[in-house]
Amino acid sequence: MLIDGHIDVVFSMKLKPRNFAQRSGIGHVDFPRMKEGGVTAAFFAVFPASNDFVIAEGVNSFFNLIENKENNLSQIKRVEDFVQTEKSGKIGAILHFEGSGGLDSEFINLRNYYRLGLRSMGLSWSNYNKFATGVGTIEERGLTAEGRELVKEMEKLGIVVDVSHLNEKSFWDVIEVASKPIIASHSNAYAVCKHPRNLTDEQIKAIAELKGTIGINFSVNFLSEKKDANSIQFEDIYAHIEHIVNLVGIDHVSFGSDYDGTDVPMILKDISYYPKLLEFLEKKGFSRDDIEKIAYKNFLRVFKNVWK
Repeated sequence: MLIDGHIDVVFSMKLKPRNFAQRSGIGHVDFPRMKEGGVTAAFFAVFPASNDFVIAEGVNSFFNLIENKENNLSQIKRVEDFVQTEKSGKIGAILHFEGSGGLDSEFINLRNYYRLGLRSMGLSWSNYNKFATGVGTIEERGLTAEGRELVKEMEKLGIVVDVSHLNEKSFWDVIEVASKPIIASHSNAYAVCKHPRNLTDEQIKAIAELKGTIGINFSVNFLSEKKDANSIQFEDIYAHIEHIVNLVGIDHVSFGSDYDGTDVPMILKDISYYPKLLEFLEKKGFSRDDIEKIAYKNFLRVFKNVWK
């Protein structure tokens, strides 16, 4: 089993149309390549979730993918769905919002999207909205009062809080409010690569203290400050995993590739290349149980503690 914490195939297929059911050279993700990569399920991001129309359009595109039987996708809403989906030979799709700007302050549409299967949400996509402040803005503000209530409402409903893309002030405000495990769905270690989207050691420790997990992002810019897609090697990815494991243990690192949403190294040029990375981790001395934790068990633990 393998769970990818972040793919942008919903948005990518809008820009680069392709038949999801057939293997393609377009983008990074389709059913045959996910199957070849051993991917059991993934967070399918609705991006950018900046206003109510864009969210509704993205959710519609998500369900168009799910409802086309040729695509062999099965929506996952409960932890039990993972086993059933794997047995069926289909691939699980978890509805995720990359940003919360399109939600109302009364959380009416949040509750309706939960009913439709929303199970994870980032509070911002690097920008600022009425709830949170992203890492890509000069705004110094953190969560607003409404943002704090949003975190509480997400926990109440059973939606995982994702802190990727938040600025530090918003991040620490989430830590102050959260009582359940949180995730950074697609972020790396700042100590290894000084990109503003990566997490400091203190942030990594805070996520671990809440029993959360961090999805390693395959973006070239997040992996190395000095290398490009052709020169990045598995060692560069391993460096981030190793740093997090040494800092907080094996229970707090996962995969969040960002496939179809970023430039990735040639050694992991699409989602079918996951087995090569797992083989490398085995060669580096990770046990089978360690690899299973990174591949899916750490995410499952979070879901079991947050989802209703």
